[in-house]
Amino acid sequence: MKPLQAIPVADDPFVLLFGGLYLLIVLAIGVWGYLNTDSTSDFLITGKSVGTWVLALTAFSVIQSGFGFVGGPELVYSYGMTGMWIFFTAPLGFLIAWVLLARRMRILADIRNVLTLADGMYVRYESAWVRGLTAFAVIVGVIAYLATNLAALQFVMRAIFGIPVVWGLFGGAAILLAYSVLGGMIAGVWTDFVQSITMIVGAVFVFYFALEFGGGMGTITRNLASVDPALVSPFGAIGVPAASAFTALAWWILFSIGSAGQPHLITKFYMSRDLTILRWGAPIAAISYGISSMIAFSAGLSMRAAVEGGTIPELRSASIAAPVFVLNQTPGVVAGLVLAALLAAIMSTSDSFLNIGAAAVSRDLPRAFGRPIDDETTELRVTQIALAGLTVLSTLVVFFSDALVGILGTIGWGFFAAAFFPVAVFGLNWKGATKEGAVAGIVGGLVVNLFYSAVPRIAEAAGTPGVSETILSLYPFAEGFPVGTVALLVSIALTVGVSVLTQRGRSVPADLVTLLER
Repeated sequence: MKPLQAIPVADDPFVLLFGGLYLLIVLAIGVWGYLNTDSTSDFLITGKSVGTWVLALTAFSVIQSGFGFVGGPELVYSYGMTGMWIFFTAPLGFLIAWVLLARRMRILADIRNVLTLADGMYVRYESAWVRGLTAFAVIVGVIAYLATNLAALQFVMRAIFGIPVVWGLFGGAAILLAYSVLGGMIAGVWTDFVQSITMIVGAVFVFYFALEFGGGMGTITRNLASVDPALVSPFGAIGVPAASAFTALAWWILFSIGSAGQPHLITKFYMSRDLTILRWGAPIAAISYGISSMIAFSAGLSMRAAVEGGTIPELRSASIAAPVFVLNQTPGVVAGLVLAALLAAIMSTSDSFLNIGAAAVSRDLPRAFGRPIDDETTELRVTQIALAGLTVLSTLVVFFSDALVGILGTIGWGFFAAAFFPVAVFGLNWKGATKEGAVAGIVGGLVVNLFYSAVPRIAEAAGTPGVSETILSLYPFAEGFPVGTVALLVSIALTVGVSVLTQRGRSVPADLVTLLER
C-alpha cells in the first residue's frame, strides 16, 4: 500500500463533510448494534435476521471492498482493457456461491448450531483437524487482510482529513475497533449496506465525469490505441496472446470460482432470515458489483488516455489513478461521496474480517482442542476481546513493519479460495468428500500459496534475494499467472483425489444426508 502515500490531501469542504459524516454514522450504527446484541449468535450472524436486499448488498460490498477504488483502477490504468477480465467475470462468482452454498449453509445453520465456517465444516466432516485447520487459515488470512486494509486506511484518512499518516492509522483503527466491538456483525452488516449504496451512487457519478473528461469512450479508445493497440485488446497488454489468454482464464477461475471460498462472503448465508430471501440475492449482488466496477473501468481508462495524450502528467503510481481523478476532475460533492465510499469500503470490510477472525480465536480453536467455552456470555466477551487483540496486532504490524505488511499482502483472495472452496463446496455438495480429503486440500492449498507468494517476500526482506529467485524459478507458469489459481486447482485435486481413496465405508451424519441430496 506504500504507493498510496501519493494520494493528494483534499482541500474541499465537501470531502471533509462526507468523511466526517460517514465516521459518525458508523459509530452510531455500532451503538445501535450493541443495544441489539444479546448473544454470540447476534454478534456473529445477526441472529439470522437479514433480509434479501441487505444480504445481497452486504455480500457485494465485502467482495468489492477497497479494491474497486484502488486496485481495480490500477489494473485498468496499467493494462487497459485486459484488466477488465476481472470485472466482467467476477459477478459470476456471486451466482456460483449462491448456487453451490447459499441454501445448504442456511439450512445447516438450522439443523445444527453453527455460527462460523469452521463450525459448519466440523459438522460436515466430524473432524477436529478440519475445524482447527479452518480456524488457523481464517486467522492468518484475517491478519493479512486487516494489515493491508489498515495500511491503506491511514493514507485515505490523511487524504480526507489532512491529518498526519500515523494519526490516520491509529484514529482509523480506534474507530474501527469501537464499532466492531460494540455492534459485531449487526453493525458490520448495516455499515456494509450504507457503504454499498454509497459505492453504487459514487460509481455512476465517476463513470459520467470520466467519460466527459476523456471526450467519450470512442475518443478514449482511439487515444489509447494510437499509443499502444495492446491497451484496447482483451489480451494484448499482459504478454503474448496465447499466454495472455491462458492467464486471463486463470484470473477468471480465481475471481469467479474462488468467490465460493471467501469466508467473509459465504458465512453471510448463515444470517439470512429464511430460505426464500436467498432467491434474488445473487443477481442483486452481481448487478451491484457490475455497476460499482464502472469506477475501475472509466477512471482507469480515462486517466491512462489523458496521460498518454499529454493532458495530465504521468502519475507517481498507478495505485492512485482513481483517487487523483476523483479529487482533480469531479465536483467537491462527488469527490466527498466517493472518498467517503472508499473509507467505508476499507472499514466495513475490515469489520467483517475482524468478526470471523475473532470467532476463530474464541470459538473455533478452543473447540478444535476440546476446550470449548460453554457459557454463552463468556464466549461473547472472549470474542470481543479477541476482536480487540486482532485490531491492535494488525495496527502494530502496519506501524512497525512495511516489509511485514508487504509479505502479508501476498496472502489474500487466493489464500482463502484455495483453503476453503474445496472443503466447503465439495463438502456440502458431495457425500463422497472425506475428512482426509478436506485436510489434504486445505494443507495443499496453503502450502502452494505460502511457498510461491509469501516465502519469496520473506527471503527478500531477510536480505537473501537468491533464495527468492530460486523459489520463483521453480514456479511452473509464466509471470503474471496467479499463484492463487494454482493453489486452488491443487487444493481441488487433493480434496477429490484423497476423498476417493479414503471414502470406502464412510458416511455423512444422518441429519445431513437430506441436505446433501437437495
